[in-house]
Amino acid sequence: MLRTNLLALYAVTSMSAALSACGSERFGAGQSPVFTTGDARRQEGSYDPTVHGAYLTWFLPCDDANPGQPVTQEGKPVLFTGSGDHHVSKSDVANHPISLSGRVCAAPDSKRDIVLVVDVSGSMKDNDPRRGNSCARLRALDQVLQVAAKGTGNQFAVATFSSRVEYASSGFFSNGRDLYQDLAAGGNIADVICAATDGTNYEAGLQEAMNLLSLGRGDALKELFFLSDGAPDRGKEGVDIADQLKAGAISIDGKRIKTTIATVMVGGANDDILKNKIASLAPDGTVLHARADAGNLAEILGQLAQNGIQSGYLGYRSLTHEGEGKWQRVDLRPYLRDGGFMLPSMAVNPATVTVGVEIRIEYYDRTGKKFLVTGRLLWD
Repeated sequence: MLRTNLLALYAVTSMSAALSACGSERFGAGQSPVFTTGDARRQEGSYDPTVHGAYLTWFLPCDDANPGQPVTQEGKPVLFTGSGDHHVSKSDVANHPISLSGRVCAAPDSKRDIVLVVDVSGSMKDNDPRRGNSCARLRALDQVLQVAAKGTGNQFAVATFSSRVEYASSGFFSNGRDLYQDLAAGGNIADVICAATDGTNYEAGLQEAMNLLSLGRGDALKELFFLSDGAPDRGKEGVDIADQLKAGAISIDGKRIKTTIATVMVGGANDDILKNKIASLAPDGTVLHARADAGNLAEILGQLAQNGIQSGYLGYRSLTHEGEGKWQRVDLRPYLRDGGFMLPSMAVNPATVTVGVEIRIEYYDRTGKKFLVTGRLLWD
């Protein structure tokens, strides 16, 4: 059964390769397809490339929204709508590959106390150099404030660290103007966020985050975005503090609140501690960690800040006369853009994938609520 605020998905048949490879191999040679499902409501008429374009199209609407007449990016009408089993001819599958795009419906808004902890150690001179009055860290901070400020009741705090805490806001603020004024005290905010000096002390940054989160509200989610470009100095990993935060160390009005920690490694340094010891796990086991560079840092951090999907994946497997293939999973988060996504395309070979494909889409919002849909595309 579909749930309110599930996914609005287009499944457009245009296949090229496994999602991680984005190559040109055909599914059936060790590859598996990606798909969504519908409730077997096929549009009138059979597939016609002149009507439906170069792809077999499939649309899954939100339960809480009227999608109108769904169309592809080319403006063509979709072929399938809704969840359940769908049927398509083998010749159409052989001649028209499959790509999947979609939309995550708006999740219920919730208050969020967000602390951003930013590395300003000396190595940032190379990994994120200041250019004029900006740097990738400042652009990323701007992006988080822009994205998260769209929610109701969200507020923000910032701490920067090197060998010690360099700067920290005096508390939480609801907008970037007041936050930057507090941090820079009338000076240039780039001097605070784009600095690069001394060593890397995760412990100092995490402890200051705990101090700031303790100033938050008892009815707000607690989130920490931790950004660094290198491994911490020996003995300064801060893993114990991270564990305490994730376990519910923040106590407000007698209520213990767990903190969700999302981490970002800027550059190519070893990210074992950030990824495997600091970052939180989503309910589906997804690690809330990403790699970035100066070019895409703002985009990556902005995606993490969206008040919607916390984690999500697409599972898919082949169906043959001999049985079911092994489930494969694709993380949806890297493909999210403004609540929508488009996955790389693949080509299906019905001679080896003899029955069809099965999919499973699962995601969790920031409150931990689970949404799930499953279905199949079967060859006639």
